[in-house]
Amino acid sequence: MLLEGKQKAVYKPRLMLDAEKIKNIVLKKLPGAQVEVKDYTGTGDHFEAVVVWSGFDGKSRVAQHQMVMQALKNELDSGALHALALKTKIRSL
Repeated sequence: MLLEGKQKAVYKPRLMLDAEKIKNIVLKKLPGAQVEVKDYTGTGDHFEAVVVWSGFDGKSRVAQHQMVMQALKNELDSGALHALALKTKIRSL
């Protein structure tokens, strides 16, 4: 709740993302990964992704997801990325 005279509403324009940008961000943090990203609502803030990477070997599914989400931390924190349906897989060498 905003209190009159105490706080002011601050407008932050929403940054639009696209699937290619998300893919590139993940690839930067997880080099060599195979990344597929789709905008499943067409609104630029709800995506689904499949990330296949040999670096996930020995990691739990939770740890794998945390690694991807950490790569996207800035986009999540800013609100540009609102939702990500994520599947991770281990690429065997």
